[in-house]
Amino acid sequence: MAGHVLDAGPHDLRMWGDLPLTGPERTWCDLAGALSLRQLVAAGDHLIHHRQPLTTPHELRAAVDRFAGHRGVRALRAALPLLSDRAESPAESELRVVLALAGLPTPLVNHEIRTRTGRFIARVDLLFPENRLVVEYQGDHHRTDQKQWRRDLARAAELESERYRVTEVTADDLRSEPALIARIRRLLSFPVPLSRHESGV
Repeated sequence: MAGHVLDAGPHDLRMWGDLPLTGPERTWCDLAGALSLRQLVAAGDHLIHHRQPLTTPHELRAAVDRFAGHRGVRALRAALPLLSDRAESPAESELRVVLALAGLPTPLVNHEIRTRTGRFIARVDLLFPENRLVVEYQGDHHRTDQKQWRRDLARAAELESERYRVTEVTADDLRSEPALIARIRRLLSFPVPLSRHESGV
């Protein structure tokens, strides 16, 4: 077992009873030496999630400034502008990072889509609104849970009836970044489908 010495200041620590622990900001910084950029963003997204935030982007940025000179600081600075307080799963965060680093437009994250009359249809993982393109990450439970699978099919059909295109992404796609990026780029280049009224039908 190897021992480690941590150079931490008062801003980096929290007390749990009598035990000093690194706070979420410093812990995130320390992870930078061991995680990929995709994983680092996913961890940061979890820390700032709008429902139960453990910290804020401002506090993370301040922690990164204090971390200057340490291993991983360049990755932390690259991760900061990629963070989102709307992401709801690590895979979803990693998908967003892949698309961002490819230079694709910035999508809306976990955005609610409603009909013209205001009826709720779905809250989608990623939405490119100008292209009416929905990108959904599908974990294995979407395939193995029959009720979830049926809900997904009905949801996609509803979205398509409102002129949205839906493309699904799996763990295999995240392991094949060039092919995934090429697919999303092609979809973004397609013309937006016209409504019956707009097409004159």
